[in-house]
Amino acid sequence: MSEQNKKIKILYVITKSSWGGAQKYVYDLAVNLPREKFEVAVAAGGNGLLLEKLASAGVRTIKIPFLERDINPAKEIFSLVSLFQIFRKENPDIVHLNSSKIGGLGAVAARLASFSTRRKIFVIFTAHGWGFNDDRFYFTRVIIYFLQWLSVLFCDRVIAVSRAVLNQGMYFPFSKHKFFLIYNGILPPQFLRQSQARRKLADIALLNKTGVEAGEFPWLGTIAELTQNKGLNYLVEAAGLLKKSGRKFKIFILGGGEDEQKLKSQITALDLENEVFIARFVPEAATYLKAFDIFILPSTTEALAYALVEAGLAGLPAVASRVGGLPEILENQANGILVKPKNPEALAEALKVLIKNPELRKKYSAAFKKKVSQKFSFEKMLTETISLYHRTTPNLARNGSRRKL
Repeated sequence: MSEQNKKIKILYVITKSSWGGAQKYVYDLAVNLPREKFEVAVAAGGNGLLLEKLASAGVRTIKIPFLERDINPAKEIFSLVSLFQIFRKENPDIVHLNSSKIGGLGAVAARLASFSTRRKIFVIFTAHGWGFNDDRFYFTRVIIYFLQWLSVLFCDRVIAVSRAVLNQGMYFPFSKHKFFLIYNGILPPQFLRQSQARRKLADIALLNKTGVEAGEFPWLGTIAELTQNKGLNYLVEAAGLLKKSGRKFKIFILGGGEDEQKLKSQITALDLENEVFIARFVPEAATYLKAFDIFILPSTTEALAYALVEAGLAGLPAVASRVGGLPEILENQANGILVKPKNPEALAEALKVLIKNPELRKKYSAAFKKKVSQKFSFEKMLTETISLYHRTTPNLARNGSRRKL
């Protein structure tokens, strides 16, 4: 291949290979970059669904030894060495990092590999959210802020997936010029018809199918990892308030995670076994969205939620917390309802409003679908990301050469 026609070599790196929003982002980009212009590989920790899906799509994958989400000083050193070795061997033009932890380790390893090979490896980090927004002790959040700032300093470019993420990133000293806003884009899922989706979810939840298709009660639902940040305990509390008010409903929570047993215990304590169902992890969960009459996202922190955008594409009205980038998707009383986070009373009241107003649900769903189709298209995200790759590697894009250090 001539120097003029040389492909740009991209190595995507992510901490976990389980399936979630950041993993979907990596998968969509890796699979859809033009193969005639880019050579792509993905490195990740673990043996999760992401690696399986990438292999099926013909994308080369690399496992990162010792890398895991939890902090372990010894394993962090081993992971850093592994990343350094991978970057030296692969010698990519761009390392594109995803997730907070890999942002730091990957950026340092890329700089060390650049120094070792004497060739510049450009580092791009996508901020899918900031760890210092999580509910933690104040001192812990300060440490996380400092570490994430160091990660940003070691990167050449930082992609913010929402304006909320961008605005917070602008407070990092000496880093404003590195930030670019590129909204996550969605490839529309192949939604199941409502009747089909409801029958399948009824099977998963071991629900009596009587009334499933007849619409005798509204179906409410969410797709979320069962972790503290998703605020699902507040949704269960809101369900208890709805039941006390005499409302009949079913709520389905599609997702798995560390808080599963805690949520099940809460459901039992509030006598909600016949109203709230945890379906655990459901492959291609977004395809079931049309089963619901209303989508709910009660997160306590959120950069930009794929599930909420997918709900809009499915034509659902939605209720979500007013946190992070969610107001950039859902506009209160224009195409949905936003409520204060950690407030089950406000969540229950918003759900009551939509349950008893079918015409309002119809109005919101139409406006919601129109907005997400225009603002969060995958084609727009892909085009803007490719443009950033070329801006980051101008010499390579122009004549195929790479800058020596």
